[in-house]
Amino acid sequence: MKIFIDESGDFGWCPPRYSLFCALTVADRTLDGLVTRFDKWKSNQPRKNKDELKGKNLLPLVQASFVHSVILATGHARMTLAGTNTALFPKVTAEQFGQDSANTLRATAKWAAGNDKPLLVDFYNAMARWLERRSAENVLWVCGLVHVIRLAIQHAIVQFAEEEDDCEFEKIEILIDRSFIKKESHDNYWRDWLRSSLLSESGKKPLFVIKEWSERDHPFNRKYRRPNGVIDSTDLYRNHMRFADSADCEGIQIADICANIAYRHYTTNRRYRPYRLLRSRLCGEDRIEMHTRILDERSLVTDAPENHVHPYSEDELVAHAKHGDG
Repeated sequence: MKIFIDESGDFGWCPPRYSLFCALTVADRTLDGLVTRFDKWKSNQPRKNKDELKGKNLLPLVQASFVHSVILATGHARMTLAGTNTALFPKVTAEQFGQDSANTLRATAKWAAGNDKPLLVDFYNAMARWLERRSAENVLWVCGLVHVIRLAIQHAIVQFAEEEDDCEFEKIEILIDRSFIKKESHDNYWRDWLRSSLLSESGKKPLFVIKEWSERDHPFNRKYRRPNGVIDSTDLYRNHMRFADSADCEGIQIADICANIAYRHYTTNRRYRPYRLLRSRLCGEDRIEMHTRILDERSLVTDAPENHVHPYSEDELVAHAKHGDG
C-alpha cells in the first residue's frame, strides 16, 4: 500500500488558526486505476502549460467533480485527517516543545560521547542547533505529521484486515510532500526528527494489530512484530518513508486537493459540498473525522532531558554512521 500525505494551512496563530494534514491510503492493486482517473480528470481542467493543479486554486465545483471522478471511483482509497487549532494553546508552548526536543538531542550527544560514538556526537549537536532555529510553526508541522502518520497506519490495519488484503503489507510506502524542505542536509534532519518522534509516540501508544493475523504468516507481523509482542516500526520509518516533490507524485497531488477540501470545510464553510461528498472515505475512531493535536503542559519535558534519551539499536547506529547523519 501507499500512504500519500500533504497539508493545508500555515500552522500559525493568525486566523483562521486551523491547519491539517491529509493522509491518502491506497491499495497497490488500485493505485494505477486511481492515477489513470486523476490524469484523465486533470486533462479536462484548464491549465497554463500543464502546471500542477493545486487544491487552493480550484473552485468548489471543480473540487466536487474531482471527488466524484477520482476518489469515489476508486474502491480502496481512504483518508485520515489530523490537524491542530492554535486557538486552543499559546505559541510559547510550541516554542518550549521545540526547545525541549533540542535539549533532548544534546543529552543524546552526551550519551554518544560517553559511549565513544563521535559521529553521533557531531550529528546530534548539529541537529540540536538546527532545531533551535525552527519556528513554532515548524514544530506544529512535525507534531501534526507524526499524528497523521500513526493514525493512517492504524486505520490501514483495520481497512486491510482481511486475508485477501495481506499482500498490501508486503511493502508499505509513506510519501510526504516536501513542501518547504529544500536542502538535502535539512532533509536528513527533518527525517530524523520525524522518525524519532514517531518511535517515541509508538512507545506511548502502541499500534493495535488484528488478533487473527497471528494465526497466519501475516507480512505485518513478520516484518514488524518482535518475539515479545512489541511492534517495531524502525525499518518502516527509516527505509520506507520519505519526502517527495508533489510535481513528480500524483498521489501527493491528490492528497493536496483532499487536504484543501477539508481545510475549506473547517475554516470557511461547515456545509462545504465537496467535503460532504468526501466524508464517506474518511477514517476515524468513534466517527471522528478530524483528529486534533494540541500542545499543553503535559507535552513538555518537566524532568532532566537525559531521562528521555533512548539509545539506538546497533543497526540504527550503523545506519546513522553509514549515511553520515551521524
